[in-house]
Amino acid sequence: MLTFLKLSLLCLTLTLQGCQLLSSPNLSAKVESTEAELEQDQIHRLLRQGIRYDTLSTEERHVVCKRLKLDYQEHEDWQTAWLLIYSLNKNFDCINAKQTLILLKTIHAKKDFNLHLQWLNNNQIQLLNKLNRLQSRNNLFQRKNNSLKSKLNEAEVQLQDVISKIQALKIIETTINQKTQ
Repeated sequence: MLTFLKLSLLCLTLTLQGCQLLSSPNLSAKVESTEAELEQDQIHRLLRQGIRYDTLSTEERHVVCKRLKLDYQEHEDWQTAWLLIYSLNKNFDCINAKQTLILLKTIHAKKDFNLHLQWLNNNQIQLLNKLNRLQSRNNLFQRKNNSLKSKLNEAEVQLQDVISKIQALKIIETTINQKTQ
């Protein structure tokens, strides 16, 4: 009976310790810490991959860009979109500004996306929106400039016509003056 009592007490102690372990805040903190470490590791891998892409030649970058575009069309994962947006898109030579904005907004809509990267994407979205507004204004000014150039060319043609008529009148006047003398 004494052995049974010792064994029961040992089982009870182990059970209580197991319950405390499961309900302890340290365990949830460890899980959150592990998730944060995995997320940070994933971000570091993306950044290292981006650095590798940055060292590629222009032709190699175009090949990788095409491959990642196809991969994104198949899987639509945010890591591929990230690489397309930030690592391969110098001067929008991989995807244009409109496509970049669409990808950024798609990434932004994901709930499980890292808050720090979300902040970076928000800033990038704001910059691209401003770039779009500036490009629209630039296009408007270019159209106005082209219109004014066209009007200027017409005015120059009319001026040349007036100058040639004045010169013709001067020749006529000189001829009349010579005959009357």
